[in-house]
Amino acid sequence: MESHEDQTTRPAKHTNESAPETAPEATPAVPETAALAAVPETAALAAVPVDVPPAAGIEVDASRLAAALDRLVDRGVLDGTQARAVATEFGGLPAPPRRESARRHLAEIGAYLGASFVVGATLLFLGQQWDALGRAGRFSTLAAMALILFASGIVVRLRAVRPGGRWWRPRPGDSVRRRLSSTLLTGAAAAVGFAVYVGLDSPVTEGAVANERAPFVASLAGLIVVIVGYLFARSAFGQLATAGTALAAYGSLLNMVNVTGSQAFGLGMLALGTVWVVLAWRGLVAEHRFALGIAVTLGLIGAQVVALGDGDARHYLGYALTALVAGLCFTAYTQIREWVVLAGGVIGATLVVPEFLYDVTGGSLGASGAMLVAGVTLLAGSLAGLRIRRNPDPGPRPAAPVVAPR
Repeated sequence: MESHEDQTTRPAKHTNESAPETAPEATPAVPETAALAAVPETAALAAVPVDVPPAAGIEVDASRLAAALDRLVDRGVLDGTQARAVATEFGGLPAPPRRESARRHLAEIGAYLGASFVVGATLLFLGQQWDALGRAGRFSTLAAMALILFASGIVVRLRAVRPGGRWWRPRPGDSVRRRLSSTLLTGAAAAVGFAVYVGLDSPVTEGAVANERAPFVASLAGLIVVIVGYLFARSAFGQLATAGTALAAYGSLLNMVNVTGSQAFGLGMLALGTVWVVLAWRGLVAEHRFALGIAVTLGLIGAQVVALGDGDARHYLGYALTALVAGLCFTAYTQIREWVVLAGGVIGATLVVPEFLYDVTGGSLGASGAMLVAGVTLLAGSLAGLRIRRNPDPGPRPAAPVVAPR
């Protein structure tokens, strides 16, 4: 049995097995990092902890890594070249991001409150002086509010970029300032749209006919500003505002050309959901999972809006579109393993099956029967999702580029 001293020391080099046995000489303990001490990459690795994903459940320390590589080299598992490659890769990892302090969060909350006070004061002033201001005064007040919000968002965004960084990167610099800038720019887009609407709309008190183009032009102006704001400072709130403004612009366009009925609006929502799928797939939005959620929501609601139209043909078209969206969600889940698309598939199947059966049976299924069918469908969809989840991944997929802070 080896003594404790033998376990804590190692010979400086291996001896030939054919050499005669001699009494082992006492040698000083060799540091575990000796084999890699001469490597520049590992020599620069001080005992600085490097965070790894929480799923791994461990924290990597530079000195422990060097010791592990040294033992692997001594046992012949790795050679010197491989150990240097591991050390170089480890040394090139980016430093873990600093945790945001409570003071920074309080400052962010204060900035949001300040912006909300500006907007609230402006709206209160407009409400009290609406008739006295006239069209020009109302437009000037809203335009001034939009200018203040937009300029504040630009200033905050430029201050968020670290030295040497570039503002057009998706997420460079300080995330607190980036979120605040996105909120300010989104508020500026809303103010721009409101100002354009006030400037174009004809007051009813003057006896003039309302300008039917005002809602569309206003929503289009707001859409342009919110897209510019999102490209300048990306956030989930900015992306949601972009989708909502685009939907409002489409609805006002239908109203301007006198297209009535739910079918056109539902099909437009499906088309907008398809656009968001492309944006997420091509990596043109920073919040990938959130973009998938927007796409699934637009697709399911759009299909259901089509089903609300008059006539059996439109009902069945809506059911078919809902089933198509659900099927696409399940198919996408087998490739990208995102719970958002799985939830979309389950919700779509839960909606369309009882709706279709209730319509086919002429309502004889009853409310209890529809609930039973919905419950069975939900269970079946959940079990199918669990079965897909249990299967191994099909392999690496062409993922969208990862957008990370610089």
